[in-house]
Amino acid sequence: MKRSKRTASVLATVVATLVSGLTFAGTAHAAGTSYHVDNRSGSNCSDSGPGTQQRPWCTFAPVNARTYTAGDKILLARGAAWAESMDLRGSGTAGNRIELSAYGRGDKPRILKGADHTGIEMFNVSHWSVNNLEIDGSGEGKAKLVFGIRARYDGAEGIGNQDLNFSSLELHHNHMGVYVAGTSTLADGQWAIKGVRMSDIEGSRNEVSIAFGAAGLPRTFLQDVVLSRLNLTNDDGQPAAYKNCPNSLTLQNITRLTVMDSLVSHAGGCYVHSGTTGIYLGNVNDANLTNNIVAYTQQSGSPDQSGVNYENGTSNVALRGNLITGNVRWGVALQGIHEGSPNEDVTVESNAIAYNGQPPIAALGDDAHSDGVIRGNLWEGDSLTAVVNGGSFADVEITGNVGPAVGDRIWFAARDFSPSQGLYGWRYQYSDNGGATWADLTYHQNDQSWRPAGSALPVLEKWNWHPGGSSGHVARTWTAPRDGTVAIRGQAAKSDLGGDGVRVQIQHNGRPVLGSRALGGSDRVGVPTNVDSLTLKAGDTLRFIVDPGAAGANSYDTTSWTPVIGYLN
Repeated sequence: MKRSKRTASVLATVVATLVSGLTFAGTAHAAGTSYHVDNRSGSNCSDSGPGTQQRPWCTFAPVNARTYTAGDKILLARGAAWAESMDLRGSGTAGNRIELSAYGRGDKPRILKGADHTGIEMFNVSHWSVNNLEIDGSGEGKAKLVFGIRARYDGAEGIGNQDLNFSSLELHHNHMGVYVAGTSTLADGQWAIKGVRMSDIEGSRNEVSIAFGAAGLPRTFLQDVVLSRLNLTNDDGQPAAYKNCPNSLTLQNITRLTVMDSLVSHAGGCYVHSGTTGIYLGNVNDANLTNNIVAYTQQSGSPDQSGVNYENGTSNVALRGNLITGNVRWGVALQGIHEGSPNEDVTVESNAIAYNGQPPIAALGDDAHSDGVIRGNLWEGDSLTAVVNGGSFADVEITGNVGPAVGDRIWFAARDFSPSQGLYGWRYQYSDNGGATWADLTYHQNDQSWRPAGSALPVLEKWNWHPGGSSGHVARTWTAPRDGTVAIRGQAAKSDLGGDGVRVQIQHNGRPVLGSRALGGSDRVGVPTNVDSLTLKAGDTLRFIVDPGAAGANSYDTTSWTPVIGYLN
């Protein structure tokens, strides 16, 4: 089954249809002003008023009439909703962003489907922050939003922009939740937008929750993109698809990309003739996808239905420390269907790829074979690799992989994270004396973390760890449910860049099985934490430890690490 050249052209068609005809006029104004918008009964709102909290604007009309400058804030009232489109223009500075956010108490402000295709349109912006919003594209019975948020970079002003941040957003029932792309023509050494950050974003029931790029754009169009703590689930286009559901996370035309500590689950929930996948990679250069869960791409009758898809034109793109599971077909697909545009220097390393419908890793098509390395993965199934329609692993080094895992589960620390000690065999512990003795941490519901009672550090969260004190260690401790031989896989990497780094180690019944490994303060690639074979008895413990490093300093020590354990017999 040969696969069509797909998502890039799908996105390009939508963009070409909707970009035309938009105009942006506005007036400049004094910097550092906060504008409030509240259309609820009793708010004393007026579009001709000053936009203060005491007399806010009612609609987005005065918002759209302005061009914003450094320090400005557009604040939407919590508990309010608007079936309107917002158009945003202007740029802040590196030290003084422009912010779109919420004020007051209650639920996040909601933007619904109005007359336009887009909820929030951002045009050639730099140094912006957008947070604390809900965008419901279903429009309460109307046709859905095509874009919940679209950041466009077009023309000469679309070149050389920087610093775009999105956080604490809820995006649902849109065709695309957030889309960053454009049409600017770049010369060598140029970019459209550099420094994109997305974190703590909930995407569900979209067709694509987050997308970057489009067909025909260079790899350098977007640069330095960091995505973390995404929670993208059930992208099935409900209640009715606008177009189709190709991927939950579409990554195109990016140089230097990090995706970490994120869940992409149940993507591809409506039919796409050219194929579906959880994460799509096309024309991406220098990327690390580390410590994520990519699971349960759905059965829609579409081609592919894979977890992660290397489509074409990628270079130095690495998957490390991920759990890729439950997808209808392959965990990872290396496409070879774009002549002259191979995937080069692929790295698939230290992942757990298990319980997918087809072999963990597939090479598909004979037009452009991939090269790289498949190393140190824990796998489950009848075989590690599959060749489809002339695909080839001839230029891929395959080494150090262990499997097949047996039984009906593997233990992946982030997926198994729980507010209960002992669930799935995991305990959450700390030591304040350099690991000589250990005590259980206390669960804190307000921030869903494990910490000592009354203390901020050390802390354990679903994805991240942070030691506390010069001799303070933090640990996940797993108890073996039965006798047998296990393999351990994982990748420890810094989440918070800076400081003097940390150390990680693994102990079996208190004795090291993986000696202390140093992780530099700005090491976002990280180090593998693999043990190929370890014999356990029921009740034995494996303790995964993070400590503050040789100097004992605690600044910037937040570390991403979600080890996985699987039985081999």
